[in-house]
Amino acid sequence: MKSTYIQILLIFTAFVFFGCEKMVEDLNENPNQLTLTDIDAGLFLNGAELSNIGIQLGAYSRMAGYWSGQLTGFEQVELERYQYNVANNTFDWDGYQNVLTPVRQIQDRAVDNPLLLGISKVVEAHLVGTYASLFGDIPYSQALGDIENPEFDDQLYVFEQLQILLDSAIADLEGAAGFGVLEDYIFQGDRDKWLESAWTLKARYFMHTKAYGEAYSAALNGISTSDNNMMFNPLDVTGQNATKNKYYIVLAGSPNTGTGDSYLMQLLDDTSGISRNNAKTDETARRQYYVIDQSDADGNLGVAQELEPQPMITFQENMLILAEAGARTQSFEIGLGHLNELRAYLNTGSFLNANFSAEPYLYEAYVAGDFNSGGMENIDGTDPNTALLREIIEERYVSGFTTYMPFDDARRLRKNDSDVAVPFPLNVPTSTQNVERMLYPQDEVLSNPMAPADPGLYEPTKVNQ
Repeated sequence: MKSTYIQILLIFTAFVFFGCEKMVEDLNENPNQLTLTDIDAGLFLNGAELSNIGIQLGAYSRMAGYWSGQLTGFEQVELERYQYNVANNTFDWDGYQNVLTPVRQIQDRAVDNPLLLGISKVVEAHLVGTYASLFGDIPYSQALGDIENPEFDDQLYVFEQLQILLDSAIADLEGAAGFGVLEDYIFQGDRDKWLESAWTLKARYFMHTKAYGEAYSAALNGISTSDNNMMFNPLDVTGQNATKNKYYIVLAGSPNTGTGDSYLMQLLDDTSGISRNNAKTDETARRQYYVIDQSDADGNLGVAQELEPQPMITFQENMLILAEAGARTQSFEIGLGHLNELRAYLNTGSFLNANFSAEPYLYEAYVAGDFNSGGMENIDGTDPNTALLREIIEERYVSGFTTYMPFDDARRLRKNDSDVAVPFPLNVPTSTQNVERMLYPQDEVLSNPMAPADPGLYEPTKVNQ
């Protein structure tokens, strides 16, 4: 885990994301002696953010989509992943060096800038929480230190530490009025947006650990409007595909991933036998916006359009945490109220891009009677609370498309809440188990004698046992 190239990596990262000329303009006498202390700590932020974006929206995100009925792999390695044919060498933990290393450098040196300090802690919590959710026990307390072979921390301990880290980030950000940062690719130094993302991350991780009361309380302070969503906003740089939408990049190389006839697409299709469309819900526009056509990268006009922003932490997620956690810990009425707040937002059509905003959509408010036995959201006669939770979870499944939320929910609910979980099918007829976690990276398994035996794809992580 420990790298002998950390200093070189950090300097290179700052060069790439800020520009060599500006950085060395004051090093006229001997620019070859550039060291970390010559570089402003704030110059490491963009590189860490962009590396984290690549992890949040890259191959792991596609695999989570394959393994939760949202995406289909069509060719080559994506078909193999879709069919659960992965090995330890499929995975890596590059984020430890490409994200944690620069943010720790910021934290060591930016003690007088609470805005930069708080942002760096949110980025760290975002990466580490994703790793802990996907892999289970991971190195954290000893990662990047002087210990060559760090121990793997218990997954529950990691989430506890991330709550502490996010509390610290929130305190920093609350005291950061008037401070600025040199560069911030995500929010351009907007303190309020970072603060709301920190609260929504806290709520997300409380959901992972099934601390629903704490999740509800955190989400009350979370992302309050879609204008504050944490998004990857692609750049139109001539001759550069790497700055564009991550699905577009994959499809520009090969027609190997898309929505196909996935369970998600069937849910949104009003002609399918499992359609979620009803008298108060018309998913026509959302379905068209979500379609990813593997056969024509440039023909995609929705979520995979080359410059279409991609979600990471959003108002939709925050509202649905309030809805689910509210229904579980507050009351039926509170949960329904939050669900209807989200539906009111969806009914504006503002979540669509201009290519689909004229297509039909409808999200009228539900009433309590819709969830009574025989109501439009309870045709099987279950109890109203279960019917409401089922609808909220299904909305999380739909609104969470291209994020980890559907995969996280499937694993969270499988053991004790299967009656409200989305029942997507397995991808291979001979398969009998759903994927529960990703495999430890081969490099870590081979190089770190402290690495535990890999439990395999089908062993639930501790938060889901």
